[in-house]
Amino acid sequence: MKRKVIGYDYMDEMIANHSFEECPFFFSSPANTLFGTGVEQSLEQVIPFKELAEKAQQLLNRAKKSEVDNPVLFGLVPFSEGNPTRFIVPQRLYASGTPRALYQSEPAKSKAMLVSSPSGEKYKQGVMDALDRFSSSELSKVVLSRSIEIESEKEIDRSCLLRNLLKVNPCGYTFSASLNGGRSMIGASPELLVAKRGAHVTSNPLAGSRPRAASQAEDEQERQYLLNCTKELHEHQLVVEEVERVLSQHCHNLYTPMVPSVIETNSMLHLSTRLEGHAVNPQISVLQVASELHPTPAVCGFPRQPAYEAICDIEQYDRGYFTGMIGWCDARGNGEWVVTIRCAEVDKRLMKVYAGAGIVTQSRPESELHETGAKMGTILSAAGIELEDMLVA
Repeated sequence: MKRKVIGYDYMDEMIANHSFEECPFFFSSPANTLFGTGVEQSLEQVIPFKELAEKAQQLLNRAKKSEVDNPVLFGLVPFSEGNPTRFIVPQRLYASGTPRALYQSEPAKSKAMLVSSPSGEKYKQGVMDALDRFSSSELSKVVLSRSIEIESEKEIDRSCLLRNLLKVNPCGYTFSASLNGGRSMIGASPELLVAKRGAHVTSNPLAGSRPRAASQAEDEQERQYLLNCTKELHEHQLVVEEVERVLSQHCHNLYTPMVPSVIETNSMLHLSTRLEGHAVNPQISVLQVASELHPTPAVCGFPRQPAYEAICDIEQYDRGYFTGMIGWCDARGNGEWVVTIRCAEVDKRLMKVYAGAGIVTQSRPESELHETGAKMGTILSAAGIELEDMLVA
């Protein structure tokens, strides 16, 4: 694989001139920005999650030009094992730092109409159905999502959308991955599933959320609410305990903070816990750890299997890559994988936007509906599309 380190300005030019057919993958974290062009090796097929790391390593080994070569693989993994995983080893890899301020591009305002959307009443009924299950099963949490499809009056500028997401997501992870039929999965995830650098392993689960308020003072009240709310703290703890359980099997000196903190995006406040440790086996692939974590209670629920069954029964639509995982790994096992949220499938003038909310015993249907609407606002506003109250109608 040919690698090239480039400056901020050059990376910005590449994003502005992004050909979504020739450049199949883009991934930006707070530490660096990676841009893959061309395809050296690729694979698209249904893969059991426990085999993801092995399949990825096979592609990486085939892409090696010498014993010391260290190619990088990008991947898009679905929520459900029944859908295909997409792996790509690009021919060329460009890398730069991540100066987010340079990437802003004001979106042209665009009118749009809803093509299809489950009604707000249907989503609230789904929440009530989930609440009914808590009293008659071992289920403690289930994450219910919904999607809306919109049609814009003009073609959506994907490069502009990507640059705006970089601006509004300075502490998160921005991505673009090509899909079949000329579509792209584009998003700005705040949630790190797992990263590995050498032997150092990090995970940053999020659960327990509130929409941002209109003023700084109101935002501070919302922060204090999250840190003092039994319902939100319980939802968060379920996720942290499961992540800690998996990481403890692979790490020593694992550190889990005693209490969460609050992080913010442009539209949401989230309870956050950052876990760190050192891999017992420094050669283990980050994708192996990611595949055991996925799907966490942050996007599925707890326990995992009853939550997954409840999702299939209540949602009655295919999430596809939403709430899957997206990221990269190299031939030495390093990499970063994030949860595929705050995202949309984009195809010319069409967007399919997704959002979900964690349901526990104290959840209120109206509040959960508004949370999904606020989360959808992240990518819609970056695209210059305003639907406002239509998101919760």
